[in-house]
Amino acid sequence: MFAKRLAVLMERSVRRFPAESRALGMGRSMIALAQASILIFTPASYLFVPVGGAEIEVDCSTPVQAVSVYCLAGSADRQLLNLLVLALLLIVASGILPRYTTVLHFWASLSIGQSISLPDGGDAVAQVVTFFLLLACANDKRRWHWQKSNSEEGKGSIWQGLAWAGWWGVRLQVAYIYLNSALAKLPVDQWAEGSATYYVARMENFGAAGLFADLFRWATGITLIALLSAWGTIFAEGLIAFFLLRRGSWQAVAATISASLHVLIILQIGIISFGFIMVGAVICAASRGIDSSAPRWKSLLSRTRSSTRGSHSSVPTDPEPAGKTDAVTLGA
Repeated sequence: MFAKRLAVLMERSVRRFPAESRALGMGRSMIALAQASILIFTPASYLFVPVGGAEIEVDCSTPVQAVSVYCLAGSADRQLLNLLVLALLLIVASGILPRYTTVLHFWASLSIGQSISLPDGGDAVAQVVTFFLLLACANDKRRWHWQKSNSEEGKGSIWQGLAWAGWWGVRLQVAYIYLNSALAKLPVDQWAEGSATYYVARMENFGAAGLFADLFRWATGITLIALLSAWGTIFAEGLIAFFLLRRGSWQAVAATISASLHVLIILQIGIISFGFIMVGAVICAASRGIDSSAPRWKSLLSRTRSSTRGSHSSVPTDPEPAGKTDAVTLGA
């Protein structure tokens, strides 16, 4: 009886799943642009670090590594291959034909993650997320992922089931990443006692940098701020994982917390591409909640604007001074 009920609920969930999502498209574009920034601002000589004066050899020993762009065209100039991968990522970011460009996105993500010698963590996340996006976009028939969904075709097809399963894969994987990150910090003394961000801001090669470096060093020198930033990071990561597994607007809240957290990290220590890959991954995982919440936000915003305009228009104007005729009439 329970199994039958569960099957009915799953079938209903699959049929209601919005396979064509603007929010999912926005997440895909953000991930692709973040990956593209690595290739735009980092020359091949830094991505493939030379050892002993000789160019490092790309490892192509496993079947997964062998399908990388850098293995399939091993004799080509690596800067030229970087431009090829960059072109693939920009095509993906444009949003054209999402059902098919997910294949290009996964190939580009796999090539970066498996071949470059200086990973930053975001490349591993992108590999996993873009794999599940292969499935999540399987029933997206739009020409452009910024278009509004206007088709009910294929709701009962196998592609719809694959899309639902792919989105759940993204959702569970991203929630696990944040939960694992939060739990992994708890046994570490610096995080447990609340001094982690103090030390991170002062690391020689990975500390606070850029315009706000002095500000963050000063702020983390204040005990209360250091405690709040360290424990707040753990708390925020736990909330993101928890809210991603909730329904509706809670998923949108998870995306908001993720964006706020990673913007602060970017301002403090950089790692821009990693931050935007993570935010894009959370947007993909929370896409269903964002899509369902968007009409309510739009309606609330329009009502707020209308009430603001109404309050301005309802302000009484100064009365005009009475003329001579009015004075006579009033006196009479």
